[in-house]
Amino acid sequence: MSPRPKRHRKIAEPPNVTGFIPENEEYDSNDTINLLYEEFEAIKLADYDNLSQLEASKLLEVSRPTFTRIYDSALKKIAKALVEQKRLVIGGGNVVFDDKWFICQKCETVFKETLSKSDNKENKHICPVCNSEKIIELQHADFTKSYHQHKGHGKGQHKHYNKKNAEGKCICPKCENTVTHTPGIPCNSVLCPKCNIRMIREGSFHHQEIIKLKKKKL
Repeated sequence: MSPRPKRHRKIAEPPNVTGFIPENEEYDSNDTINLLYEEFEAIKLADYDNLSQLEASKLLEVSRPTFTRIYDSALKKIAKALVEQKRLVIGGGNVVFDDKWFICQKCETVFKETLSKSDNKENKHICPVCNSEKIIELQHADFTKSYHQHKGHGKGQHKHYNKKNAEGKCICPKCENTVTHTPGIPCNSVLCPKCNIRMIREGSFHHQEIIKLKKKKL
């Protein structure tokens, strides 16, 4: 008898971040711990939103015992990443979002579906920023392998956070609409009202890479 297939876990929208790395630079980018979307959501609902496990299980559309297993698994993975100084990657799992979200494998822009079937008869999705056709649905993205090889983001190499990075503006990578950055609220948690694209920090490495891609198209 084949095992009963898992039910999809219901999540309103994907997390705003794809992972974390140790600040002391002593980590191997190829040695990762994968925190599934439903595990991230379980931590968010229980420990950030302060919901009871019963309330959280209803939002995730699973039973309370199943929620407890997901939550416990998430805690163990986070603990292992912290103690063993490993890269933590968020993604994957058996989830369904309220809307269709996509990521461009070329410029890593994250956007929400905006075209209706009548507007998109060929059912093709093109990156609204760099026009690449290398688009995949976000829940199928494998962040254990970086789609865009960032300079300075390998073993023991990354850019440190500083006070200057906490200031400035958030910018839409397509229309370049900006809003003042609010400390404590990541730019990629803000959706551009015109483009349905997650905004990025103005002047960040990601922003600079997108500017370079746009210049190549000119």
